[in-house]
Amino acid sequence: MADRPLPGPRAALPSPAAARRGHASSSSSTERQQRSLLGRAVQTFHHVHGSTQQLLGFLALAVTLTALLVLAGVTLTAALVLLSPLVLLTVPLWAPVAVVALLTGATSLLACCAGVAAVAAGTWAHRYFTGRHPVGAHRVESAADHDHYARGGTVADVASRVRGYYDAYAREYGGYPPRSHARVKDAAPGA
Repeated sequence: MADRPLPGPRAALPSPAAARRGHASSSSSTERQQRSLLGRAVQTFHHVHGSTQQLLGFLALAVTLTALLVLAGVTLTAALVLLSPLVLLTVPLWAPVAVVALLTGATSLLACCAGVAAVAAGTWAHRYFTGRHPVGAHRVESAADHDHYARGGTVADVASRVRGYYDAYAREYGGYPPRSHARVKDAAPGA
């Protein structure tokens, strides 16, 4: 199984087992074309699309884009080489201005974002407190209900419950429990 060639455009390439044994495939022009990247691309494109005109259009587009990319790279390199002395000589003039402009822009952007967030929060709170139930209000209400029950309710509810505990203690033990913050009377009178 290792000696069988792979299907598709790589079929002309020798198998790894044959290459190890020293056998090379015959090098005809078709096999050389299939081994090159362009040859494989042509064969794959022709196999998929089947039209020679489309293939030629594709190749023309690829060559044009490659040439444009190379020209753009050369132009950028030349511009950097020619302008770098000017940039280095003028850095003390424009660098502080650039830093100030960058910091001012970042601060302005941060302030605008904070202002938008404040307006959004204020609008949401206004809608919530006027009873119009904005998006996410059910989460706040369920969280508030959870906190309400976890804390024991309102202050009046807690006071009523505590008073009930004291009354139950007084009934069971015949008086109220000593309070830790109350004054302790002296044991000996007059001391």
